[in-house]
Amino acid sequence: MKKVISFVLGMAMMSALAGCGAKKAEAPAAGGAAPAAEQKVYKINYANTVADSNPQAINAKWMADRMKELSGGRLEMTVFNNNKLGAFSDCFQQMQQPGGTVQMGDVSSASVTQFSDLYTPYALPFLFSSKEQSFQYFDKGETIKAIEDRFLEQTNVRVLGYFYNDARALTNSKRAVSSPADMNGLKLRVMTSDVYIKTFESLGAAPVSMQFSELFSALQQGAVDGQDNGLILSMDSKFNEVQKYYTDLGHVQDTSVIFISEQFYRSLPEDLQQIVVQAVQEAVDKERQDYADKLDSYLEEMKKTMEVTILTDAQRGVFKESCRPVYDWYRQAYPDYDLDAIMADIEKY
Repeated sequence: MKKVISFVLGMAMMSALAGCGAKKAEAPAAGGAAPAAEQKVYKINYANTVADSNPQAINAKWMADRMKELSGGRLEMTVFNNNKLGAFSDCFQQMQQPGGTVQMGDVSSASVTQFSDLYTPYALPFLFSSKEQSFQYFDKGETIKAIEDRFLEQTNVRVLGYFYNDARALTNSKRAVSSPADMNGLKLRVMTSDVYIKTFESLGAAPVSMQFSELFSALQQGAVDGQDNGLILSMDSKFNEVQKYYTDLGHVQDTSVIFISEQFYRSLPEDLQQIVVQAVQEAVDKERQDYADKLDSYLEEMKKTMEVTILTDAQRGVFKESCRPVYDWYRQAYPDYDLDAIMADIEKY
């Protein structure tokens, strides 16, 4: 009898445990959410024009890692540097198209003029007095926020933030440049921007518009004598191998605009939209500091293979004075833009 009773009790306990196990297996995930394996993963292709070692490229990849971390793997961004997805104009068109193959990317604000006139003021020579002033303006300025809204309406592409793209400088293969007179006749590649063309015409050069992806070959083959990118971008792109002279002209405190397809952005759940915005802003802060940390070492490296000219304030002032007619031309060419309001907004910072 004792054996029978023990057997019955044992069976009862096993049944109870089995029942508990069944209930545990059937319990829904906390908050009723689907298991992580069943959550939708949103894939992003990100395009830019710079080399893998450039702070923009490095921090675009950091941004991708941060998105993945914050989203628990629901956002997967692949970064394609150095024009691997083709000319940026083509990549931008993909952002505009429904179901395009490129969802995000960044490019110099001067190149944005290929898609909209709204960013033309920021290509004007010597508009900003320092990189810090440009950071403050692009992050907080009232007029830039209004331009971002209009840009979205025009292009169906949203602006998320601004990487620093260095103070634009001059390299060439012909001669050292320390005054506008030294620029006479130099064939210089410039971005597809009428403001840049007018700027270098005012300085006596012969500007030639072409895509960045074509630039190294053009310099190597002598199709153009020089170009006007920042120190780090010039070194990362190995322009020092095909150029002899560098001048820290600083005519533009350049910024690289970070974009996202509006259709794709709207397709994201609200929490993922917020994560994208957060990751971009964190990457922007980090990228700007990375630029500052690298400038001195890059300049010393450049001096090993190129003749470097560092302008005095007085010398730079002569270049600035030579560019004054560009502002007069701009006001006539773009009468719908309140340049004075933009300049007053910049002066707040």
